[in-house]
Amino acid sequence: MNFPAPTPEEWLAADPDPVTRAELQELMASGDREGIADRFGDRLRFGTAGIRGPMGAGPNRMNRVVVRQFAAALAGWLPESAGVVIGHDARLNSDMFASDIALLLAAAGCRPLLLAPQSPTPVLAFAVTHFGAQAGVMVTASHNPPGDNGLKLYLADGAQVIPPYDHEMEAAMAAQPLPPAGLPPRGPDPQWPQSVDVVDEYLNTILSNVTLYGAFHPLAYTPLQGVGLPVLTRALERIGNGLPFVVEDEAEPDPQFRNVVSPNPENHDTLAKVIRRAVQIDTPLALATDPDADRMAAAVWAYENEWRVLTGDEIGALLCDWMLSTTRGGDERVVASSIVSGRLVGRIAEARGATHVETLTGFKWIARAADNLQPRADGRRWRLVFGYEEALGYACNEKVRDKDGISAALHFVALCRALVAEDGWAPIQRLQVLMEEFGLHRTEQVVVKLHGRVGSEVMDTIRRARPDRLGAIEVVEATDYRDGVGGLHPADVLRFDLADGSRVSLRPSGTEPLIKGYMEVVGDVRFPDPLPSLSEAVRELILDLL
Repeated sequence: MNFPAPTPEEWLAADPDPVTRAELQELMASGDREGIADRFGDRLRFGTAGIRGPMGAGPNRMNRVVVRQFAAALAGWLPESAGVVIGHDARLNSDMFASDIALLLAAAGCRPLLLAPQSPTPVLAFAVTHFGAQAGVMVTASHNPPGDNGLKLYLADGAQVIPPYDHEMEAAMAAQPLPPAGLPPRGPDPQWPQSVDVVDEYLNTILSNVTLYGAFHPLAYTPLQGVGLPVLTRALERIGNGLPFVVEDEAEPDPQFRNVVSPNPENHDTLAKVIRRAVQIDTPLALATDPDADRMAAAVWAYENEWRVLTGDEIGALLCDWMLSTTRGGDERVVASSIVSGRLVGRIAEARGATHVETLTGFKWIARAADNLQPRADGRRWRLVFGYEEALGYACNEKVRDKDGISAALHFVALCRALVAEDGWAPIQRLQVLMEEFGLHRTEQVVVKLHGRVGSEVMDTIRRARPDRLGAIEVVEATDYRDGVGGLHPADVLRFDLADGSRVSLRPSGTEPLIKGYMEVVGDVRFPDPLPSLSEAVRELILDLL
């Protein structure tokens, strides 16, 4: 059954956290009806892979009460005595949330395993299948602003939760009564929860398919005050690349991210410090991982006195080409990319004899791209060799069924070593060769903040408007993925194919109040460059309809 929405007074009685209790008491004492309504008028919903949002009091914030409701719902949803792996990053309250989940699951008869403190998200994804667990929970808000936190839910196959299971869990959470403020007594078996460390096993796995040519390649690196440094350092030492040259004031975890421009490496300004560090040590390579180390960004020296922050699609093309050149096999090798990512990887895959699969946005779909193909007549197993989405997420080892910034960094370093050893090239030159082989592929993203509007409502407004032109270019085909295109699960995505071969895709963010537009220009190098005018046309379309 669905329990009625709690009152602030009832919430106070259930909340064990003095910080959020004080916040709510102040709102109640001051008569702040708007603040209370914002926290109690709704509840956190399942998004891309779980729940995520600002920390604070009430059902519409991340806090210990919501976390305990999640744990109770998960315990009821899983089979009896289920194994659950739990990890957490370095954000504020992440350790406390993880501890609450572990203790509540143990009390309910589950067998929770707690990873080492401040673990990267890909280590958690690996650990789920490594231990044969029925689920995994990662406490993280990834690259969100400092005041946010969240929970990612993984299924027994080691990949993020998908429909209908996310809807089932959301319904189970909604049906939970407010938990008591105190934790329940230990479970029927006092050996649970247990603490485990799987970093060595994780490193052995992701290093198993790293092909090494050439010698040490120096690199500058920043974990953006997240959790990536210890594990990536061990990995680089294992491939003979020594310690990275780290941005010192971004090296140690900080839940407030005081020394970074943004926790999100998609923001190019965020890489300014690591580029300066690269210049200091005279290396042409600068890498960053986001706070939970599941995404990777790269900047490379391009020309004399010029650096280029590579786009997610450019890194994707380089890694796709690299992975296919260093793996054996034919069309049983699968390359997967999302519907809003660039088309270059599909053309590389086809030319290199691999099978390309286009999925919905999100690694819950990309990681399962090979699983969903029809069995082969020749009996060979489909193998996911590479998967990516333009938002700096890359999968380079099928044993880690999620995006993995650490594994991607290792392969990018190996790629750079090979380019220098074989041709004396840098990544930018390899990109130019790929463009010569497959034609121009340039992409760009437009992000529009909604300022209180609901993303799905804005998308419906765009559907009704159905533009027949974007800027000066005619729309020749419009595709609505809400209709379940090509056997894909229905998704709130619109795609417009234009008369000049360009493509525009629009979707609401799954974690933030944003509409994202993805532009791609394909063909010969053209002057003037059409991408800026197309991006401006897309921005104007969205803003005019807000």
